[in-house]
Formats: sequence, C-alpha cells, structure tokens
Amino acid sequence: MSSTPISLPSTLAADNPAGELLTRLEEATRADASVERLLTALVHLDPGLTADWLLAEEQEARTLLSAPQLGRILGAVIDAAAARRDPALLDAAVELVRLYPDAVAGESVAALAAALPPEQRAERLREAIAAALTREPANPRLLRLASDLAVQRGEAAEAHALLTRLARADEGLATVRHIFRQRAQLPPLEAPTVRAALLGSFTLDTLIPYLDLECRALGLAPEIYLAPFNSWAQEVLDEHSGLRSFEPEIAFLAVSIDDLVPELPGALPAQALREAGELALERVLGAARRFVESSDAVLVVHGFHSGFRDPLGILQGRESLSRAAWLAELNARLGDALRALPRAYLLDMGELLLRRGAGALNNPKMRHLAGMRLAEPLLGEVARGYAQYIAPLKGLTRKCVVLDLDNTLWGGIVGEDGPHGIRLGNTSPGSEYQELQRYLHSLTERGFLLAINSKNNPEDALEVLRAHEGMLLREESFSAVRMNWQPKNENMLSIAEELGIGLDSLVFIDDNPKERERMRQLLPQVLTPDLPADPALYRQTIEALPQLQTLVVTEEDRERRQLYRAKRQREQVRVSTGSLEEYLRSLEIAVEIAPASESTLARVHQLFQRTNQFNLTTRRYAVGELAALAGDPAWRLYEVRARDRFGDHGLVATALAQAEGEGDAWRIDSFLMSCRVIGYGVETALLATIHEEARMAGASALVGEYIETRKNKPASDFYARHGFSPAEVEGEVARWRMTLEEEMAAPVWIQVVRDAA
Repeated sequence: MSSTPISLPSTLAADNPAGELLTRLEEATRADASVERLLTALVHLDPGLTADWLLAEEQEARTLLSAPQLGRILGAVIDAAAARRDPALLDAAVELVRLYPDAVAGESVAALAAALPPEQRAERLREAIAAALTREPANPRLLRLASDLAVQRGEAAEAHALLTRLARADEGLATVRHIFRQRAQLPPLEAPTVRAALLGSFTLDTLIPYLDLECRALGLAPEIYLAPFNSWAQEVLDEHSGLRSFEPEIAFLAVSIDDLVPELPGALPAQALREAGELALERVLGAARRFVESSDAVLVVHGFHSGFRDPLGILQGRESLSRAAWLAELNARLGDALRALPRAYLLDMGELLLRRGAGALNNPKMRHLAGMRLAEPLLGEVARGYAQYIAPLKGLTRKCVVLDLDNTLWGGIVGEDGPHGIRLGNTSPGSEYQELQRYLHSLTERGFLLAINSKNNPEDALEVLRAHEGMLLREESFSAVRMNWQPKNENMLSIAEELGIGLDSLVFIDDNPKERERMRQLLPQVLTPDLPADPALYRQTIEALPQLQTLVVTEEDRERRQLYRAKRQREQVRVSTGSLEEYLRSLEIAVEIAPASESTLARVHQLFQRTNQFNLTTRRYAVGELAALAGDPAWRLYEVRARDRFGDHGLVATALAQAEGEGDAWRIDSFLMSCRVIGYGVETALLATIHEEARMAGASALVGEYIETRKNKPASDFYARHGFSPAEVEGEVARWRMTLEEEMAAPVWIQVVRDAA
C-alpha cells in the first residue's frame, strides 16, 4: 500500500455525516493503516459518497488499493446499489463499471444488470459485460445476461454461440430449459436438420432441451418428436401413430426394466425373476424388430438398469441369481439380438452411469410424482450419449486426429528434457500419456488416421518415436508427420493436402491453449477441442467427442493406414515419372464396377454420409433407403472398387441413377468418390459404365444433377469436362444433359471389369 496521503474532494468532506470517517481515512493513508477496512465502513455508511470518491479519484484509488482490494470495494458499492435500487446510486454504479472495467467482478456486473430496467441493460452495460466475459469466460450469470441481450437484439449467431457457452458453464435443468426457450425466440440458423424421436416407458420431456443442446453443438438443427407417455409399444405398432408420421432419422427407445418388472423393489424367487426377464426382453425386442421393419431410421435402445438395490443386500453374491447377474445376462442377450437387426444399437446405461461418476439414476420423489427415471444430473450425460450416434448418422465423423507431441503424447519438452527426461511409461507420471496412446491406437483399428503437427527438432522427436521404451505409438503409426517450426495452421493445410482430405476431416489435439485458439481462428473447419490441464483427463476428453464415432466399421476402415502408406509410394513414383499419363499407366490401375450388394451396402452408405469434396449432389440417404433403391428395377446403385500395383484402394466410389422409362433419359441422382483416388480417372470409368448401360437399355440421354455446396468445388466441372451441356436450373439443382449417340470410353490406363450380377 502506498503511503501517499489520500486526497478527498473538499465538496465531499464539508458538512458530511461521514466526515469523521473521511478524516480517519485521510489519517489512515498517512499511517499505512487499512484503507480497505475504512472504505468498507464508508460503503456501509454512505455508498453514494464512496462511489463519488471512486469516480473522482480513480488514480488515487488504484494507487492506494491492490487490485483484489479495489475489486472488493467496487463490488460492495455495486451490491449496495443493486440492493437499494436508488436511481442516482445505480447511475453511479454504472459509471464505476465503465471506469473500472478491469477491476469489477463478473458477479457484480450481473447484479447491477439485474437491478436495471431490462430495456436499459444493453445500452448501459453492453461493453462492461463483454469486458467481464473476457476475464471470466465461463461465468454463468454473465453468459446468461449476454445471451439474453443478444436474443433481445435479434443477433442470432451471437446468441446461439453464447447460449452454447452458457450450457457448458451451467448444466442445471433450469438453465438448459432457459436456453431452450431463448433459442425458440431466435430465427433458425442455416444448418442441416436431424429428426430424432424419443420413445419410453417414463417421462422424457426433461431430456429434450439437453438433446437440443448437443445437436446444436454439432452444428445441427434438431427436430424432436416426443411420444406420449409410456406409449412406446403402440407408437411402433400403429401405422398411423405420430412416430410414423414424423418419419425420424433416428429413434431412441428408453424402456426401464423397473417399469417392465414392477415387482423389482421387492425380492423375487430366481425362477420368477428369469421369467419376468424373458417377458421384458421379448417386449423390447418385439418393438425393435417392428421398428426396423417399418422404418429406415437408426434405432438406439437403452440397456437395462434398475434404480433399485438388490433386496438381498450383501447376500446377493451368495445367491444363484443375483440382481446384478440377471441384469448383465439380459443386457448381453439384448445386445446380441440388436446386432442381428439392421440399424439397431444398444446404449449401455451401466457404462454411461459409470462415466457420470456420481449421482443416483433417478430421484425417488420425482419418480413417483412425474414418472421420471432419469435424475437431473444424468440428463446431460444421456444426451451426450445420444449425440455419439447422431454425429456419424449425419456424416460428421472426422477422419484424422492430428497431434502435438510435447506435453500431449508425452510429458515434458523433448528438446529441453531430452528423450530420456520426458515423462512416459507405465507408472505415473507418464502412464497417463500411455493411456492416451492406447486409445489413439484403438482409433486406427476403426479406420481413423493419426498425424503429427509439432514444433520440434525432428531428430529429437524421432528418437522418442523410434526408440523410447514407453512409446506405444511408433513412427509408422502416423500417416503424415510435420515436425518443424512453421505455424501449425500451415502444417495443417499441408497435412490435409498430403492425405487428400478436407480440413473438416481433421481433429487437432494440442495441450497449448494459445495454439488451439490460433487454430480455431485461422482454420475453423478443423475441430479443435479444449483439453483439461490434467493429462490424466486427456483420454476421456477425446473419447467423448461424437465426431470420433462410427456406426459401422468396414474392411476399408481397417485397412486405411495401409492405403495411405501405399499412397506415399505412388507419390514417390509420380515425382520420378515424366508425364502424367506415363505415371498413370505405370500404376496398372484396375477398376471393378458392379451393382451394390447387401454385403457392401454399409460401405456405400458410409460414402454417402462422409464424402463431401467429390460429391455432385451431397444427398445423404439412409442405409435403408439405399437398400430399397438397390432392389428397385427402376434404379441402379453402383459400387466401384479400385486397385493398382501398390495395393487395393477398396470401395472408393458409388453412383445412383434412375431409369425413367424406355427411350427416356437416365437421371444421375448421386455421383460420389473418395478423394484418395481423385486424378486417376476412376470417375470417368464409372460414368462411361453408366453411359453404356443406359444406351443398352434404350435410353436417349443422360441427365446429370449438380447441387453446389461449400465443399464440393472439386466436382463442379465434372459434367462439363465429360461433354454434357447445361440443360436447366431448378432451385438449387443444376441439370446437365448428354445424348447417347456416341460411345464414352474409360481412360486408356484403366482396366475396367464390369459385373452385371
């Protein structure tokens, strides 16, 4: 504290009831006594006088008081103004917030805003709120205030962003419901929709705002159908039900074993328990079978979990059939049966509750009053569980995880600590990084690629990758490597180019918050999640990302790393070859084109969902829709496999064409190809096959459709390059036409094998 005497304006000290205290304050500053204590007393005696002095003597206040002390005094004055609602004192408090934007706590700004008339908040406190949020970005009261003001101003994009931040800061039911109501007042953002249905044996209303939140965090605009209470079986069976009319893309079936077996609060003989379990299992599976027969939607079924303890207590482990063993057996059988159904999945409620870590499954009081079996603390976790299915359904699965090295894949900085000084091993500190590496390796088994983007000397980092005994991921685990001192956003661009994938296929993992923010600012298409400060939490943070989930794992997924290794070999040949045609001939490319079959439909569907760049219409068909079209004589659904002397590319392209009648044109509804074979002529070989089949069927022309998106620029000139002429534009659909009088040939460097089966 400074010993400079306080200088009080004479107008304040003269004939003022607080004069004695002011005099003592002057004396205290000369004696280095507690100025904060005396100012606190002055606030209680006369907050207006204190405010006047703080406004008149900013420099002196900042000199006499430390930053925390100044914040407390300002907070006390503002709290007094908010409590008294005196207009003059409120005006002074607003001026204090403007004069001391760096010192006023967010809670004080929020309290002052609450005391002002709603119509004045935006005008008088907008800048103060923004400044406070800069210092306290996760303050729920500030976020609620800022989002409410954005809603009032009609600033939809800003309001949606602030509401999402508010939900992350406060996941309580009251707040999430408020967010849901506020969003209903905003014009909808331009975003892909997802149609989700909720069916259950208990109340699911409270889940809707949480599911809405998770969908919007994925960039989706949700449309949610809630079936009437406990009508799940009727909704599935009735052809005229609301569920059928809604036509969901995905449905969640939440049936509680406690509702199916109401005797569970008490003890049941083993045989009675088995019989009750059989009936419960068959009821749920019967509904699941009927659903997949009548809908193309994905179905996610809650696993069984009881909210009641086993009445046997500690003796349950000595019985032939404990409640836990009974539930485990039911869930195993439920999972087996669902795997046999198309598009049906099991949501493991036991595992989900384990992730929650605390809190009961349900609130007994609300269970009786409102039929609620999901307690408030569990709602967000269930909604996040649902999002794990929605993301891949809507084609939001990423393809490559790009990783920093220092303090991300291992502890410490290898350039400073040396390869033997970093923290990496099977004991802590270091085991948390091995845990992360094990998970990352599991991603490669599901078809994800790994890459490195690190500011490092290559020789230092490569020594760890190649020789450190604690390193589980090796150099060959990564499909692209950037170890240099270039800006990481530039490295990210070159990684995407090398792998032949879009920036929107990448996830960036870095412990440095500044690097993460820079990536978000410069390359917002890249998914850059925040990491917690504790590396022990890295794995659970990354594995919770819905964008790292897939609904199916194909053979191409399992072989993807090998496919990209072969791609590097091709690139080496290309560099050493004279002309492009000479290079393509040297590859010995063979393409097999056939009707899509039941065994490959999952991969064809994956292409429809995940291909963005070379995709002429980006129509996202459900797997059931594709199966129906494949069996319709009026349609042709193609699959294309490619291989060359370096290896098998796998199933890399598909097209959907409609034969509109004998003598009429064939319409190419969809035409899409993996970007890893762009430039080889595979697309021309496929188009030539469609051309030939249409001509042989008696068609007069081919009509190709193109719908422009933000991502499909590489396909924009496809029809023009192949001799089609512009025909018409209807809404967003541009049509191109080609007569079939002349033949179309595949490139001379491609051997085409056609299978008409």
